[in-house]
Amino acid sequence: MRDPISLAVLSDIIGAIYDCAIDPALWPATMDMICRELDFRTGAIGLIALPDGEQLLSATTGFEAPWLDRASFFGPELVAQWGGPEVLASLPVEEPAVLSRVNPAAIAPDTSDRFHIEFNRPQGFVDSISVGLVRDARSIGFIGFNRHESVGLVGEREVETLRLLIPHLRRAAAISRLLDIKTIAAATFQSVLDTLATPVVLVDARLQKIHANRAAEDMLARGDLLQLKNNLVTPRTKGAAAALAVAVRQAADDESALGRKGFGIPIRGLRDEPRALHVLPLQHGRLRPGIAPAAVAAIFVSPLQTPASPPAEIIAALFDLTAAERRVLEKIVSGHTVTETAEALDIGVSTVKTHLVRLFDKMNVHRQADLVALAASFALPVRS
Repeated sequence: MRDPISLAVLSDIIGAIYDCAIDPALWPATMDMICRELDFRTGAIGLIALPDGEQLLSATTGFEAPWLDRASFFGPELVAQWGGPEVLASLPVEEPAVLSRVNPAAIAPDTSDRFHIEFNRPQGFVDSISVGLVRDARSIGFIGFNRHESVGLVGEREVETLRLLIPHLRRAAAISRLLDIKTIAAATFQSVLDTLATPVVLVDARLQKIHANRAAEDMLARGDLLQLKNNLVTPRTKGAAAALAVAVRQAADDESALGRKGFGIPIRGLRDEPRALHVLPLQHGRLRPGIAPAAVAAIFVSPLQTPASPPAEIIAALFDLTAAERRVLEKIVSGHTVTETAEALDIGVSTVKTHLVRLFDKMNVHRQADLVALAASFALPVRS
């Protein structure tokens, strides 16, 4: 078994993934990097608009042309191989799905699965792994890889590495969808942004505005969602402001550790319209540093496409909380004292206090009251 992926290689792959958000033509080369590191033979990525089925993104690597031409004839069979539409719909978006674990009968020696018999087996593919990138009212997207018989079934190394890549892959797909263009040269990025209906603001590590497109300038002038205070970009809600500051600092320091920070930060507009902020780091990779040298991140404002999750779940993702920290947070924001939290979780009072100190540090607050207020600001209004 190969050693875990090195931090240097992981960083290179993540940098390439974020470059793909700007130039989707880079996806084949980026998937090839993943294939080489994880011993996959082929890779494919797709993003389809709903409900019309328009193909927003389609790229592959590793397939021989005759087989790639045949792949389009196996749509229903591919769905059936994974167990059918209901099984596919039940698979978590943020967890790699391995065919040999989800539906092992499809790849068994005595299988009757048509896709495996007619497409996979002739090419020597013995297993597949797939990751859902988006599944909402506007689109559905995935990235998947095939494993050749020469290296065996997909193992834990491949699953664990893809888990590390999932938040970056999902962020790149979401931002690519917002840009709604095939490719952008770094030299013309800012002028292209001005043509978009999506508000986009480029900022430095302190959240100082470096550039805003026309849609964002209009939004800032209204003080809606984002405001300018001494040229610093400031979200209207406490939670969004804290989460955005954490994400932009992380983008400046080390984008490979960004994870879910700055992806889908929920925020309310002046009329309580639910929106989301997405942070794209700009300082690394081959393409992004040429966009705006002084900027460390681009902030995209999009409609909130999926129902808002419980505040504790959102906070845990945006501030990189551990499971234990999240449990303490849930108790504290629901009104429990430190002693009551300790009793409810069957841990010591000193342990609760230790978790609180870490929560204060991660969320940049200093008191329990501030923690509760910040958590409350993530409770977006429910719209019918």
